[in-house]
Amino acid sequence: MVEQYWELFALSLAGTVICVVMLVLGFVFAKKLFLNKKYGVVGLVLLSVILALVTALSAHHFILCCKDYSYVSDNTYIEAKAEMIEYTSVERDAENGLVVYRKPKFFLPERNEYIVLYTKDVEVGETYLIRYYPNTRICEIVDKVS
Repeated sequence: MVEQYWELFALSLAGTVICVVMLVLGFVFAKKLFLNKKYGVVGLVLLSVILALVTALSAHHFILCCKDYSYVSDNTYIEAKAEMIEYTSVERDAENGLVVYRKPKFFLPERNEYIVLYTKDVEVGETYLIRYYPNTRICEIVDKVS
């Protein structure tokens, strides 16, 4: 769980920094790279929009990681019993017919709330003892209760 947190932290920080640097360099060298070409303005606008969106997504994940930093640095987490209700994302692979279930939705009876967590190897209707970080929603299954 901690390793997943640090991977997300590093990737989101690197994505934010790299995209911002590329965006700035794109505008600094806009005349040389884009504006001397036939459809250069369109290319500059497209690149700017794509980089701005990737920067926003990376920054969003980085902010979530910063909110959970106190949990990771103190080696704490939220632990609760939770019943797995359903998968919120089901993808079917057209080539080989495989069905991939992702983003399980849990019901926490102690708090009377539903939460979607990122974990694997859970079954619908089963109750688990889970540990998770509240903002990044990184989760690990400790034990099967039922």
